Amino acid sequence: MNDDTIETIEGAWCVVANVKRDHLFGEDGKETRVGTRQFRGGTKVYIAGCYAGTCDGIVCIGLHRNSRKFITSIVNVIHLEKFRPKVAYHPEVISRILKDKRCWFKTQHDTEEWAEVFPKWQEFWRASNKEARKEE
Repeated sequence: MNDDTIETIEGAWCVVANVKRDHLFGEDGKETRVGTRQFRGGTKVYIAGCYAGTCDGIVCIGLHRNSRKFITSIVNVIHLEKFRPKVAYHPEVISRILKDKRCWFKTQHDTEEWAEVFPKWQEFWRASNKEARKEE
């Protein structure tokens, strides 16, 4: 095998998570919804950026619920689980990460830190939702 024929595959660091299969919805959480409007429950999404000032909006790349084509969408942090740092190798995912200015995680260190931060955001929103319900 010749060195010229070896194809180099470069990836992009990102945080990988799964969309929660079901979550409580509606007044007092009496209803259950599966996944989100854009993603099926259990779908693997690639996260390469977020809206850090709001602590809830995350830029997710994943397979759309119906079309099964890759899309980029903002998802609320409470609808995701199992955050972990990974290298994405799928060409469409890499392309979307590199083109989107909201995607700013670049290194392994960045993704490791953010994989630890997102669950803390979830705790924050759970606590604030409980307080809001008590006030009503």
